[in-house]
Amino acid sequence: MKRIGSYKNGNYVVHMFDDGTKVRVNNLDFFSAAFPESMDMKICNRCDMGCPMCHERSVPDGALANLNHPILDSIHPYTELALGGGNPLEHPDLEAFLLRMKKQKVICNLTVHVKHFMREYRRLKKYSEEGLLHGVGVSVNTPCDEKTINTIANFPNAVVHVIAGLVPDHVLRSMYDKGIKLLILGYKNYGRGEAFYQKYPHQVEQYIQRLESSLDELSNHFALISFDNLAITQLHVRDHVSKEKWDACYMGDDGEYTMYIDLVNEEYAASSVSARHPLTQNSIENVFSAVKQEKENGTKRE
Repeated sequence: MKRIGSYKNGNYVVHMFDDGTKVRVNNLDFFSAAFPESMDMKICNRCDMGCPMCHERSVPDGALANLNHPILDSIHPYTELALGGGNPLEHPDLEAFLLRMKKQKVICNLTVHVKHFMREYRRLKKYSEEGLLHGVGVSVNTPCDEKTINTIANFPNAVVHVIAGLVPDHVLRSMYDKGIKLLILGYKNYGRGEAFYQKYPHQVEQYIQRLESSLDELSNHFALISFDNLAITQLHVRDHVSKEKWDACYMGDDGEYTMYIDLVNEEYAASSVSARHPLTQNSIENVFSAVKQEKENGTKRE
């Protein structure tokens, strides 16, 4: 591993490595962050896929974010920024934004649908080679051909994203033993996802149960498996790992070291499934402080 940066955040120091490893260090028995280590940020609600389970209700003529919002000036070096949508590649100011974030030493990652990944492969490879993107998340929930799977496997720092409740067993098996990193996301039962669940509740629940039962097997066939906090809850991940591994790998609750910004609607929250508030301040420290103060309430998004 090569260290790409270190910084002080509140009462601890963070060390970042090029394989995605993050280490927090202090001589206390707790960590208290002054600003977010990472943020999910929606920059676009425009997408031509029309997925029936899209929790953001993205459409082909969806709105675009203001990528000159003053809050962006306050993002700290080595903050991890996960850009999404919609299809974030639809934003005409994306490249200029990535250049700006690189100058600020912000680590940008981007998530796209697998069809957009293949369609825009050269563009994404260019951004990666120029250091504008550190990683690319590739959303997969339906079968991919061998060429697509191999392209993902050979793309630097690519991570396959799947959604619990949507991904069938054979899709995961088709990616076995390719050296692929896997991120499992929880099923979000709002937006178009709510209508999809109402139409196919038994399928969603069955897929979640089958995915949980296959976690041990999956760990033998993917280079790395990680989860968002919603998937951790839905799949009862804590029951499948030792206390030692949990303590070493769990990166914290939503709003503890992370937060969410919907830059399209100019809102912020602890996560995309938490109650949202108007983004009226231009200081990330102040916004994050508000997130932490509300964290104990555990308010879910309506």
